[in-house]
Amino acid sequence: MTTDETAVPEPIATLDAPPVPVAIVPDDPRTGEPRIPWVVRIASVLSQLAVAVVIGSLLWVYWRAVDVDGFASASWLMGQFVTEPGSLGRVLLAVAVTVIALVVCAPLAITGYYAWTGYRWTRVSGLIGAAVSFGALTLVPPAWAAIPLAAVAAGLLWLPAATRYFAAWTARRHPAEVFAPPTTDVYYGPLPRYR
Repeated sequence: MTTDETAVPEPIATLDAPPVPVAIVPDDPRTGEPRIPWVVRIASVLSQLAVAVVIGSLLWVYWRAVDVDGFASASWLMGQFVTEPGSLGRVLLAVAVTVIALVVCAPLAITGYYAWTGYRWTRVSGLIGAAVSFGALTLVPPAWAAIPLAAVAAGLLWLPAATRYFAAWTARRHPAEVFAPPTTDVYYGPLPRYR
């Protein structure tokens, strides 16, 4: 057996430092945060646009419901019931239309905002928003435009670019735990006196 004095010994593998995570999405130099991909930008805009469509349609329903003769034609839901002017039934129908609009708008607004800020759970809230957007069918036909807007927004959040963006934000918000190196030299007993 011969020994070669010039051979470099192999380094000893240790677990002192955690592995360095690979950047999934490059950081934006202006903000220092992960760069927002276009699919997330479009999904956020479509979600907020769906909210605007439903709110605009709700305001149109209110405008048409003020007219005593036009109340029944103000929305599909209001046309399903025969009510007298000033009755409790008309008030409850106006409240019902408002509640429907709020139920449709809430998950869409939440999805649009939190997808932009990189939360992975917005993919599920986008699906919920797409499902409840069918409540717009009880309003007026222009509100029906919120349904495809919500569906496309929900679909875009499941694309690979959005998944990488959400993973980058998850790694940023929840970094791996780094433990201090173990202490090996511990002195037990009274501390020495210094003069």
